Amino acid sequence: MILRRTAEAFRRQDWFTVTIETLMVVLGVFLGLQVNNWNEARGEAERSREYLSRIRAELVADMTELERHRGLWQTGASEGYVAISYAETGARAGATDWEILRAFLHASQSFQLSFVDTTYFELRSAGELRLIPDADLRSALADYYVLVAARRGGQGPYQVLPEYREMVRGRMRSDIMRYYWQACYQQSAGVTTFIDCPAPEGVTGVAEIIRQLAADQEIMDALRYWADTQRMAVELAGFDLGRAQALIDRVDDQL
Repeated sequence: MILRRTAEAFRRQDWFTVTIETLMVVLGVFLGLQVNNWNEARGEAERSREYLSRIRAELVADMTELERHRGLWQTGASEGYVAISYAETGARAGATDWEILRAFLHASQSFQLSFVDTTYFELRSAGELRLIPDADLRSALADYYVLVAARRGGQGPYQVLPEYREMVRGRMRSDIMRYYWQACYQQSAGVTTFIDCPAPEGVTGVAEIIRQLAADQEIMDALRYWADTQRMAVELAGFDLGRAQALIDRVDDQL
């Protein structure tokens, strides 16, 4: 109808009407584009909030796992240093032969940490990191996940399986290992517990076993390396917990 009226106005040379009708067409197109852009912006804002909420949940999960693993790494390192102190100086700090042997075995545990980075890498793979509008937040997230990948991959301190683990268990009597798994270590529903189990009844030769372990230079070198690696993991976990919390605070500012 507008086109018909405009054509009639041209024939009558009614330039005022032509101008008005043309402006109405331009305004209609402009408003249509604005509404479309607004709908797209609103859709992107909703997707941005959804992705940021998912990233926040994954960071919270990271912190939960970091806290749990930091405690396990700290226990493993502490037990390792008990065994190292005995081997290097003969110091016992009141520990019995069995408690020294148990420390050698507790120190052989390893706990691999898996971070949850699904959402960030989903965004990156899809080329949609722009949905995180804050450039500084995008950079901070990239730094965090790069560091995480380095620490959990290959021989990173959050992922490494120590040589000491196989070495000390391979030299242990089978009756002692069976008792250890039954009475001294528990894992259930994802929760790991070190147990201060008493010495097994009727088992002899414990003093000789710890003497042999302490005299085995290969085992002791591997234990020193592993205990120090776990201590380093504890320190890094504290650092990463701080980074994760700072990211959560920044994400909260965007939500």
